[in-house]
Amino acid sequence: MPRRGANTASYVYGVLRTPARGKGKGIDGRPLRVVSANGIAALASDVPEGPLEAGRDELLTHARVLERALEGGAVLPMQFGVVLPDDDAIRAELLAAHREQLEAQLDEMEGKVEMNVKALYSEETVLREVLEESREIAGLRAAIQDQPEDATYYERIRLGELIAGAMAAKREEDEQMVISYLAPHAVAIQAGAPIHERMVANVSLLLESDREGPFEDALEELGAEQHPRIAFKLTGPLPPHSFVELSVGA
Repeated sequence: MPRRGANTASYVYGVLRTPARGKGKGIDGRPLRVVSANGIAALASDVPEGPLEAGRDELLTHARVLERALEGGAVLPMQFGVVLPDDDAIRAELLAAHREQLEAQLDEMEGKVEMNVKALYSEETVLREVLEESREIAGLRAAIQDQPEDATYYERIRLGELIAGAMAAKREEDEQMVISYLAPHAVAIQAGAPIHERMVANVSLLLESDREGPFEDALEELGAEQHPRIAFKLTGPLPPHSFVELSVGA
């Protein structure tokens, strides 16, 4: 085996079964390699020893390596930043120590992909809905609309609280609507926290690969049904980040 640099460690992207998926470049342009042991393998590349910067380029490279690997079959993604001292440590501390867990999850994820759906409100449209549905909110808003801000300070705080409460209730209802609509196409679903206040839903779905087409058709139908109040953004297919749990000390 060729000697690697004295001041490098082994960065781990994910675990798979097919060694042929080790081509290409990893973080910092380092060549990818496959570290195998007993029928399973890890995708790895060299990184300098010491703390690894979680910059935009590093995070994107990590994701792209895994997405390319997914094209050849099941891959178990590691979280960003898993670094082991060398390839022997990958074999001993990851592949051998967790072999049964890794093989079981590879079996479970074979033929499956993750899709992420983000749903975003049209703020103007949904605010109009809130005003139409609540006489209290509409009345208070009308009462203070042309009044000086300092003279209506507490009323404006109250209006903000009422609108926030109504929006939270509407968001919860619409999130459940999105999940219920898409759930028949999924093997499993994970609902993530909204990233900002306009976000209705941030949902990751585990699909059988042959269900991607029907799923995308269903999402397009839902988008047409909810236009213009909700817009949808689909990302995928992705490795199953939200559905894999690897207990690896690194």
